[in-house]
Amino acid sequence: MKVSILGVGLYGVGIDSWQAFEERLGGKRQAHPPTPPKPELIPARERRRAPLAVKHAVEVATQACEAANMAPSEPACVFASAMGDLDITDYMCRTLAGENTMISPTKFHNSVHNAPVGYWSISGGSMAAANSVSAFDYTASVALMEAISHCVEMQQAVLLVVQDIAAPPIFKVLRSIENAFAGALLIAPNRPDTPTLAASISTSGTDWPAPALPDELSDTYQSNPAARMLALYAALNRGNDHLRLPMSEKLTLNLTLEGLTL
Repeated sequence: MKVSILGVGLYGVGIDSWQAFEERLGGKRQAHPPTPPKPELIPARERRRAPLAVKHAVEVATQACEAANMAPSEPACVFASAMGDLDITDYMCRTLAGENTMISPTKFHNSVHNAPVGYWSISGGSMAAANSVSAFDYTASVALMEAISHCVEMQQAVLLVVQDIAAPPIFKVLRSIENAFAGALLIAPNRPDTPTLAASISTSGTDWPAPALPDELSDTYQSNPAARMLALYAALNRGNDHLRLPMSEKLTLNLTLEGLTL
């Protein structure tokens, strides 16, 4: 399967755009403390109530669409998260374990795994197909394969968004995520003069690659399942590369990246 890469979005660990990521890799930008995104696509009233996971997802999705000069309503989308909104999960568990078990309707509304794609579809006026994916440590590669499969089968542009926020202390026994990260990739049926991504699956296991990243990004890559997208972004920055990403203990996603850099 072969698709074209039209746009990328990144946010987290002091990186707030594709340009900032390239500058950081090239040593032209210093690391700085992360700040919460403020996605303008979400109306101000709704943005105030939106949780951090939603804001990260919508921010990078908007960046990818803007890079491709594509309206948010146009592409189908695949939103993914390994852990969902851990802040709200923590709140709900603590509330239900206490004496006052009344859950905030707003927080309950935002607790579902497909909340980010809901905010995106409504705010961007999208009627295209939308999907939510979760595969724990393999979320990035499984979601990437889902997006590529849809793009090739339906011959339609697809927006992939992968995000996970930092884990509250009680959840770090499951996944010790220290920093939030979100990444987006906008792909389309193969076209000339664009970076091309070819994908196939093999029935053998592999380890995650070890891309050359600055320390703070390398640490996030190791701890945050969504940040596994950085392996693909680093390859895209180089322009040509082969990647093997695990989809499970016995499945591997084989990727070949060719063509111009973004």
